[in-house]
Amino acid sequence: MLNTPPHAELRELALRLAFAAGAELVARQPGLSIDAAGVETKTSASDPVSDADRASEKLITDGLTAARPGDGLLGEEGASRPSATGLTWVIDPLDGTVNYLYGRLDWCVSIAVEDEAGALVGVVHQPRTGLTWSAARGAGAVRNDVALGPLRDVALENALVSTGFSYLPETRAEQGDHLRLLLPAVRDVRRGGSAALDLCSVADGTADAYYEHVIQPWDIAAGSLIAHEAGAQVVALSNGVLAAAPSLAAALVELLAPSTPRRSV
Repeated sequence: MLNTPPHAELRELALRLAFAAGAELVARQPGLSIDAAGVETKTSASDPVSDADRASEKLITDGLTAARPGDGLLGEEGASRPSATGLTWVIDPLDGTVNYLYGRLDWCVSIAVEDEAGALVGVVHQPRTGLTWSAARGAGAVRNDVALGPLRDVALENALVSTGFSYLPETRAEQGDHLRLLLPAVRDVRRGGSAALDLCSVADGTADAYYEHVIQPWDIAAGSLIAHEAGAQVVALSNGVLAAAPSLAAALVELLAPSTPRRSV
């Protein structure tokens, strides 16, 4: 890696741009709906993308280009640039677009920066609640500057587990099979609609675990680091991820993906 700046400098940049993108999204939300002009679809008819998503990503990438022109970019809405510094920013400019377009609260801006070892800094900002989670590798995680962790010990039958679903019907059918196994084994299941926020819920103890089969890197780059730095075990599933308190992770892996090696991400 070439001339890596201090964690604090990268974190402050990510926070500044997440707050700015969040303000842009809040300003654009009034009057928007799932069938508004400027809303299109991506992977399926139920997977929307809006002009607000694109505006948020442009604000973030313009800010990163101005501050760190040699860094790489990977964004959900198409941002892509190779890295000349060893650092790449992984951006979800609006995680929870369906929630956003329905006027719900569970959407956020997610920004991470990665080096060859994975996520170095991660920020998840939820503008409508004012909650912001952030972490730096080896330096712990915070929610609104309050330190997170350690996570409580919980048995499988007492666990509150978050999950998410694909927008592809055939993938949802497979995910339904996983859910059928899970429901009888745990306290209850939640589906919020934002992978980044679900990972942060593990970090701050408002859920005991989160898993999802079929997920994209920008959905989980920041949240996985935040969960890990709060004390969660983060495990790579086949094209997916699981984050849970260490006391719970092995039982969930055995239930949801028994052939998956227990390797952290």
